[in-house]
Amino acid sequence: MKIQPFYPVKDRHSFHIDVQARYWVDYDSVEELRSVLNDAADFGLPILPVGGGNNLLFVNDYPGILLHSCLRERTVLEENDDAVLIKVGAGHNWDELVAWCVAQGWGGMQNLSGIPGEVGATPVQNIGAYGVEAKDIIEAVEVLDRTDLSQQTIAAADCDFGYRRSRFKTDWKDRYIVTHVHYRLSKKPVFQVNYGAVSARLATQGGLKAGDDTQSVKDNLQLIRRTILAIRDEKLPDPAKVGNAGSFFMNPEVGKPQYLKLKSDYPDMPAWQLSDDRYKLSAAWLIDSCGWKGRRLDDAGVWPSQPLVLVNYGQAAGEDILSLARQIIDDVSQKFSVTLRPEVIILGQEA
Repeated sequence: MKIQPFYPVKDRHSFHIDVQARYWVDYDSVEELRSVLNDAADFGLPILPVGGGNNLLFVNDYPGILLHSCLRERTVLEENDDAVLIKVGAGHNWDELVAWCVAQGWGGMQNLSGIPGEVGATPVQNIGAYGVEAKDIIEAVEVLDRTDLSQQTIAAADCDFGYRRSRFKTDWKDRYIVTHVHYRLSKKPVFQVNYGAVSARLATQGGLKAGDDTQSVKDNLQLIRRTILAIRDEKLPDPAKVGNAGSFFMNPEVGKPQYLKLKSDYPDMPAWQLSDDRYKLSAAWLIDSCGWKGRRLDDAGVWPSQPLVLVNYGQAAGEDILSLARQIIDDVSQKFSVTLRPEVIILGQEA
C-alpha cells in the first residue's frame, strides 16, 4: 500500500487538469482497502474510489482521499464448451482485458474495445459502445461494504443497470467499493455488428469470416476489435495527447409528444425508439446543430470530429471545461427544449 499526501493528479485522470488530492492511496489487496477505510473514518475526509480517471472532471483540488485499486488479477471461475466465467480485479486495465479475451476466442467484450479506464468502472458506469453494454456480460460484482467493511458478491440482476448508470452511481454510491467483477463470455458468440459505422466498415473489408470453428471465431473477434479501434481512433482524441473524458454528455431521452414535435421541426434529427412513449436523441447531433462542433474557448474546446467530446487543449482549468459545458447545455435547451446531462462525474464546489 502506498499513501501519498498532497498528490498531483494531473497525470492520473484523462482531462489532465492541474489539481491535487489531499491523499492518494494505492492499495494492493482487499485487506489493505479495509485497513484504509477503517483508518480514514477517524479523519472525516471524503473518500472517492478512482480507476483510470477517465470519467472525472476536477473543478478544484480534491479535499479528501482518492482510493486507487491495484487489484489486477484475472481468474477463470468456470469453463465449458460454450462459455467461460472470469473474475477480474478492479484495477486491471480494461482494454488490455478486452485484448486478452479476444485472443482467447471469448466473445462479448469486443465491441467495447478501446474504452479507456479500469475494470472497476465497468459496472459503475455500465460502459457501452457500438450496441453493447457492460451489463450484457457482467454476471456479478464483488464489493467491500463501507458501512461494516464486509465483502459481498452482488448479482448483476440486483445492480439496476441502465443507460450509463447503475445503483453504484445512485443509492450505492457511498456504500460499496468494487473490488472484482465477474464476466461471462461466449466461446460461440453472436456478433453484434449492426451498428452503422461498424457494419459499413466491415463491409468494405469483406465482412465476417464464415464458420463457427474456433479459429473462425478468433479471426472474427480480432476483426471486430480492429474495426472498432480504427473507428474510435478517427473520431476520438487520444487522452494522452489531448485531455478529454470521452463522451461528456449522455444521449437525452424524451417523451413521444416532444419527439414528434422535434421530428416535425427537424426531419433529419436522428432518434431511437426505446418504448411506445420514449425516444433517445443524439446529443452529438443536438450539439452540432447548435454550432459547437470544433469551437474553442481558449484551451477548452469541442472536438472537431465528435461534438460529444469536450477537450483540454493544454492549459484549461476545470472551471473552463465546466463553463463550456454549461454554455452548450444552455444553447441546446434554448433551441430544442432538451436538457443535456453530463456523463462525466464533476468534482468541486462549483459543480
